[in-house]
Amino acid sequence: MKKILVSLLLITVLMVPTAALAQDAESNSEKPAAQSLNQGNQVVATVNGEEISSQQLAQQANVNQILQQVSQVDQQLAQLLASSEAGKTVLEELQKAKLDSLIDNVLLEQAAAESDITLTQEEKNEIYEQQKSAILQQNQMDEEQFLSILEQRGYENEEAYKEEFSNNPQIKINKLIEEEVLADIEVSEEELKSAYEENKEAFEQSGQDASFEELKPQLEQMLKQQQQSQAINKYLDKLREDAEIEKNI
Repeated sequence: MKKILVSLLLITVLMVPTAALAQDAESNSEKPAAQSLNQGNQVVATVNGEEISSQQLAQQANVNQILQQVSQVDQQLAQLLASSEAGKTVLEELQKAKLDSLIDNVLLEQAAAESDITLTQEEKNEIYEQQKSAILQQNQMDEEQFLSILEQRGYENEEAYKEEFSNNPQIKINKLIEEEVLADIEVSEEELKSAYEENKEAFEQSGQDASFEELKPQLEQMLKQQQQSQAINKYLDKLREDAEIEKNI
């Protein structure tokens, strides 16, 4: 399941800093419900000689935020998770899953850096505008609010932030995935018809138009996403097989 989630995230270019801005706009200044399981800044994994720190893992796992969210619903459960052995085991398993995601990201960054993949400034600008538009829409922010948050986070102006975004390794990673992993994926007519026959009864029971032509676009999107996930998972498996990975937790 973890790798499928990673795969779906990689299909669309991530605008990580701006997503964080949007979260900051909505969050308050409550104190953490509990301290992170990993204290200090130790090396929790090494990937082909590149270290992943406990601080990076804590940021990725975001245990404190999870505990805060749980405490808003059930404070007793949040305390149980933070203090009991069973709760600590659950949070530790979460951290291990998040560490695997970090390892995959490092492997993809390394693969992108070693590849001949390049992006023009025009491509970067287009990606930036698409992601900015999506963030504004999803978080119901206007241009003024967006610029205000940039200022709060220490950016002199939007151009300074845009420059940082343009250097985000994730952009190159996604182009690598698109060109070297997903480029040849096509859904055949036979696959569409087979999926239709397998799910025809369920479509009919739902009360919607169950004709093949009507459902064809929906089926094509579903099968393409499945094949994309499988292709990315296979690519990640190959990267892991060829890598030297050492985990310390």
